[in-house]
Amino acid sequence: MGYVAIIPAAGLGKRMGYDYNKIFIQINDIAIIQMTVRQFENDGSCDAIYLAARKDELDSMRRLFSDSPKVKGIYEGGKERQDSIYNVLKQIPPCDHVLIHDGARPFVSQDILFELYQNVKHKGAVICGVNVIDTIKKVEDGKVSETIPREELFVVHTPQAFSYDLIMQAYEAAEKNDLKVTDDSSMVEALGKEVHVVTSNYDNIKITTMEDLIMAESIIKRVADQHV
Repeated sequence: MGYVAIIPAAGLGKRMGYDYNKIFIQINDIAIIQMTVRQFENDGSCDAIYLAARKDELDSMRRLFSDSPKVKGIYEGGKERQDSIYNVLKQIPPCDHVLIHDGARPFVSQDILFELYQNVKHKGAVICGVNVIDTIKKVEDGKVSETIPREELFVVHTPQAFSYDLIMQAYEAAEKNDLKVTDDSSMVEALGKEVHVVTSNYDNIKITTMEDLIMAESIIKRVADQHV
């Protein structure tokens, strides 16, 4: 038995100036969401992939992945990312481990997936990310109040990996306590459980702005040049 991947993809492209879902933007004739899903399709430890989509995009998404043997279900998302993931969790069959990944983060590497899965098999919750490379200052009333040591700071990426029972418990508690978070591990932290960390890489970007699209094209070109 391997893991199950849940990919929320029910957002929009407002910050990029689009009036449709950014995950359908094509880079080199491939939609971003297809690039993302492909990373999990290529991982032998991934048993199944479930996606959350906007209600008006369900049919389009199902057509897009009609030939994918690993995409086992596409469900309607909710108002927020948190709602979309919970909608999927409540509908999929129970499993051992779950990896939750942003639909607009298409460059997650096989190495990251391997490290997350190997670690989550022995630990309940594992996230990935990179060290902050810029100097970070806390600002209050337009003045610097503190310089925060950057070696203590960590930029969190996805996937985030959990045992199925733990992430279900975390989501149920969040719903009961009306806890709103921006990442899944925060719910686990709220339960008082430990969250472990493995290293991601700086290519594992989330495509949110037009600048991110330019960076994505640069990553694709660099990888292609390395294989020439």
